[in-house]
Amino acid sequence: MKNHITIILASIFIVLISNFELNAQTSEKEITTEFFRLFKTNPIQAFDYAFSTNKWLKRDIDGIENLKNQFKNLIPLVGEYYGYEIINEKKIGENYKLISYMIKYDRQPLRFNFIFYKPANKWQLQNLNYDDKLSDEIKEAAKQNRN
Repeated sequence: MKNHITIILASIFIVLISNFELNAQTSEKEITTEFFRLFKTNPIQAFDYAFSTNKWLKRDIDGIENLKNQFKNLIPLVGEYYGYEIINEKKIGENYKLISYMIKYDRQPLRFNFIFYKPANKWQLQNLNYDDKLSDEIKEAAKQNRN
């Protein structure tokens, strides 16, 4: 009976793993959609998901943990999460793209910058960072529009 349960659990695990591979994210929009779906309830899990799209980023364990810890410490300071919106997209060629989002919190917005790269047939996260400098940017934009 114990062997039967082990075989069933192993089969379920194999199906889940193969299903994950079949559903690998192929576009940058799919990656950010999934990121923000996870982010709503568990921001740290969302970071883990985003970094998992690039096997090379998994090697920077210290850098990833540092980014996640800094964000954990920031969450109590910014208040309730209200959603996100895209604020900018830039690309170099067809396979390298930056997408910036404004993350809406009770106290102030944050900017998340995702840099994506498509070396072959699927997009992967190349870099992810965040900052709270949107107010500086909008002030600078206002200066540039003076007559």
